[in-house]
Amino acid sequence: ITARTLGKPPTGQPNNFSSIPNITFITVEWSAPDLWKRNGIITHYSIEWGENGNLTTFNYPVTNPTFNTTDDQRYTFRGLKPNTEHIFNIAAVNINGTGPVLNGTSTTLEEVPGPVKNLMKTASTDTSVTISWDPPEPSDGYTSVTYTINHGVLNTTGQAMTTETTDDTEIRINTLKPGTPYYITVSAGTTGGIGKEEDNIFFTKEQAPNRAVNASTIKTAWSGNSLNISWEPLTLHEARGFPVYYIYLNDSSGPVKR
Repeated sequence: ITARTLGKPPTGQPNNFSSIPNITFITVEWSAPDLWKRNGIITHYSIEWGENGNLTTFNYPVTNPTFNTTDDQRYTFRGLKPNTEHIFNIAAVNINGTGPVLNGTSTTLEEVPGPVKNLMKTASTDTSVTISWDPPEPSDGYTSVTYTINHGVLNTTGQAMTTETTDDTEIRINTLKPGTPYYITVSAGTTGGIGKEEDNIFFTKEQAPNRAVNASTIKTAWSGNSLNISWEPLTLHEARGFPVYYIYLNDSSGPVKR
């Protein structure tokens, strides 16, 4: 009679748990137990996973298993909720049974927020602009946002935008030029990424224009009893503020402002 003693399940847990989280999926990586703790060929891994209190189990097969298989293993869990912690319990299995468990956790990234709302200037000085905005629509997919503000002189070729960040919904931007238009963008961001920018043009404290309308560009044309007047407008840099044009007409009673 020939008899063989029963083998043992693995006595070592898998090694080197790591994860690569995204917004709706997590890629989990691990490696085999130490060679002397396998007690045979590892045929598959038993993986228990899910949110706390709601775990499921499945078997992850090893491709072309041999006693010396040391390849790192990888599996991507998809269809997950953003900003949620997930549990992963991984055990190696041989023909004799299941070994001890390697425990790991990983949290999906936060959802990318929508755009901010109601971007406006609330104050200005000769060298600063204070702007405010309302947060993006709330979501269970993130717990907090950080705001990125980019600003630079309007229509300036080759000038890099200056970037600032804040957790508030208001910021004062300093060391600016007097009477100058600035292009400013604000976007909300989380661990999942930065949302769509909202933009606007804001001036430091407005000043008087640095020149008058060029008289040679003024054109008039009668249409019945109506007089059509056109001219070449000032640029915002020349206007040093959002311009309002006043037209003075002379009639029998004297100048009339329009």
